[in-house]
Amino acid sequence: MKLAYMYATPDVEPAQVTAIQGPIAATLETIARTGYTGVELLVCNPAQIDRRALADAIGKTGLDMPAVCTGEVYGQDGLSFADPDPLRRQQAIDRMKASMDLAAEYGAMVNIGRLRGRYREDVASQQTLDWIGEAIEASTRAFPEVPIVLEPVNRNYANCLMTTRETCAFVRELGVANLGVMLDTAHILTEQETVTDAIREAGDLFWHFHITDSDRLPVGDGSYDIAAAMNAVVESGFDRYVTVETFQIPDAEHSILASREAMQPYFPSAS
Repeated sequence: MKLAYMYATPDVEPAQVTAIQGPIAATLETIARTGYTGVELLVCNPAQIDRRALADAIGKTGLDMPAVCTGEVYGQDGLSFADPDPLRRQQAIDRMKASMDLAAEYGAMVNIGRLRGRYREDVASQQTLDWIGEAIEASTRAFPEVPIVLEPVNRNYANCLMTTRETCAFVRELGVANLGVMLDTAHILTEQETVTDAIREAGDLFWHFHITDSDRLPVGDGSYDIAAAMNAVVESGFDRYVTVETFQIPDAEHSILASREAMQPYFPSAS
């Protein structure tokens, strides 16, 4: 099990996002110097990323890239798989494919969180789920070697596939070979689940994990029982990457260091 930190690439507009922001080389150097062994990318439009600069920084720092997070495709540009407009749905799929193309260079997975979209009163719920499934299938046909992880997203940000149970049921029914599930403490606890129960529900679909504290504060600065969450992950036998995903409060310097210190008991070898 290894530890990564979330980095918002320069195509993401400066904002309060759950990731560190800044120039590629300098920011990845900060992540590596602080003791993380991986960097997860939060992207909006991968076509706007300087891929050479990213590759150079990855090579120089020796960081792994476990995943590409697509949250700002929806958060910044409002694109989703469930948009009633077929052109907008296709644009969302194209962004997903671009994210998978980037991930393929590094053996990374790509997450689907808010990108899946929302139920609407003017669209039947099953139609929404069908559109989400069709988008995932189209994406996997284009990049069958790139794993996708569907993320349960809590009621504050979504209104479909919010719990671990319904998300896992959707994934299993869809039956796509390279589709798994990622879990996140904020979504799990907001939906009044426990991390232990969520991991048990996901079973062999549990491929990726995000850690944060309450209100997306740096790990250790909030009220979540981080020890209970991480002990559940460790006891499950999970051996992949855990990514810290928090707001940079009060600033990135504090967030990245405080979170690393709080996670030290579970990742001592990364120090």
